[in-house]
Amino acid sequence: METVILNEKGQVTIPARIRKDRGLSKGTRIAIVEIGERIELVPIPEDIVQALIGLGDQLPSLEEIEAEADRE
Repeated sequence: METVILNEKGQVTIPARIRKDRGLSKGTRIAIVEIGERIELVPIPEDIVQALIGLGDQLPSLEEIEAEADRE
């Protein structure tokens, strides 16, 4: 975990190690998401459509969902 300090303009600097690890550079768009008491910074891909390709592969199949429902 890294700790940063909010400046007078309400800005923070993302530490260099994290920027490098996540491939963030000047001009990268970042969404600010509030989840309960947390605030998350989520990079927005330049090509959102391209970023969505393959996401369905990570979802369980209908058969897996039905099998899980049967176990419950």
